[in-house]
Amino acid sequence: MAPKFISMSDEAILLINGPLVFLNIIANIFYIYCLIFSRQRLKQPLLTLLGLLVWCSVVYCTSLIATYVTLHKETRLKAFLVPWMIVQYYAHNSMTCYAWLNFYYYIQIVPAQRSLWIWMKKNIRSVIYVALAVDTILLLFNSTVGIVSSLLRRTTYINDTWTGHVNHELHVTNIVSVINLRLYIVFCLCVMMVSSFSTVCYLHRHMKSMAQSSSKFTSPRIQSQRRVTITGILQGVFYLLYDSFYLLCFFTWMFPSHFVLSSWIFITATSLYISGTTVNLGIGQAIFRQRAVDVWKAIKALFGHFVSTLVNETIQFKKKKHFQSFNSFMLLLTKIVLFNAAVGRNLRSDKIKIELFGHKTRTNTEHH
Repeated sequence: MAPKFISMSDEAILLINGPLVFLNIIANIFYIYCLIFSRQRLKQPLLTLLGLLVWCSVVYCTSLIATYVTLHKETRLKAFLVPWMIVQYYAHNSMTCYAWLNFYYYIQIVPAQRSLWIWMKKNIRSVIYVALAVDTILLLFNSTVGIVSSLLRRTTYINDTWTGHVNHELHVTNIVSVINLRLYIVFCLCVMMVSSFSTVCYLHRHMKSMAQSSSKFTSPRIQSQRRVTITGILQGVFYLLYDSFYLLCFFTWMFPSHFVLSSWIFITATSLYISGTTVNLGIGQAIFRQRAVDVWKAIKALFGHFVSTLVNETIQFKKKKHFQSFNSFMLLLTKIVLFNAAVGRNLRSDKIKIELFGHKTRTNTEHH
């Protein structure tokens, strides 16, 4: 029995991925601006980690656009393979970079007590750089094996699926490479979650001791540390959900199953994960959050000035209109009064004439 193929329509792909890609590109361009024109000088390796996360999001979004365009114009595997591997590479690189970002904050926030942690705190820059180098080696090796094994397949694209002959040795090598990468990503997930929860425990004890000593723990530094820790835990949840879904897709692709998920379903899940990463960076990192607040205040002030100017002009217009209406009313009332006065004078003049004429008539009659 052939497995059921579960796919997405073009409308669903564009409706979900289109807005996510657009918003991610806009947000990460803003992050790049913040990193380049930063008011505070970021220390290494924090600047490198943030720069890599932003770079991964931007390259992922542009590669996704290239993948969509290529897949609709070409049916050759070679044309589709490169952007597809770039999408996978930078999605995984974003995951591991955020794990090491959480580890960096753990080392910076939690006081080191053991000799190993003391050494790591003193050499945190070298530790992070070595970890990023291992990331690059594993991801490049996995991508290279995937590209070579795919190119040596004699496959064609029919009905949204790749079909054809598969070399057994390369297939096994590809599976081993993917398993090694998954184990490393699970290791990074453990590093992320242990770092985040250890930081939470330390901050909880620290704030509890400060509360007992009647000290205030609402300082900007404590609030920033809490915010970074909370977003780190939230990112760990995103990481776990996305990696679980990736494993599901991997097993349906590599091993016989009752259903096979389309590549676009996996890409949509990746877009959601990248979007969550972008949001967490904006909330958790002070360099992005403060600049966003400044931009919002500037827009609000500009909009408020525009609205106040518009309201004032409207009020002045209404006052002017009411004044003109009042003047018109007073002019009309004056005309009515003058008209009534003139009519009254005419009536009184006629009455006098009648009375005088009648008086003269009566006088003449009596005389006769």
